[in-house]
Amino acid sequence: MNGRMIDLQKRADVVTITTLRVATGVVLAVHGAMKLLDIPVTVQGFTHLGIPYPQYAVYLAIAGELLGGLGLLVGFLTRLAAFGTLSSMIVAIHYGHGGHGLLLQNGGWEYPLILALLSLFFISHGAGPASLDAFASRKRVASGYRAERVKSYA
Repeated sequence: MNGRMIDLQKRADVVTITTLRVATGVVLAVHGAMKLLDIPVTVQGFTHLGIPYPQYAVYLAIAGELLGGLGLLVGFLTRLAAFGTLSSMIVAIHYGHGGHGLLLQNGGWEYPLILALLSLFFISHGAGPASLDAFASRKRVASGYRAERVKSYA
């Protein structure tokens, strides 16, 4: 493969991971914002689902989805943000969708499963080069701070 093809592939990788991260972040942040805008109804829904301590769990869900989604959106503290969204999706699958089968049309868990797997991807791969994490990393290197890093996209 020649150098031009490799450059095109690298650009395509950057566009793909950035688009995937931003879209995932938007979807999760919107769901978290919806919970924040109507906390009493969310607590009532959590109570109905059998989520323990719903009056506190609502704030964990908001943090996981809204703050985690915003972190993914801009690529800031991405692995931590993705851990929050992953945790929220695991709870959503267990309490909200688990007993309804796979398909979303039956209230199933396919949608939160995809969001959980996307979160897992960003935990393991980082935000990508078009992110605040990558910007901060470049700044640290430029200022003379050199840390040993595992190969990642961040």
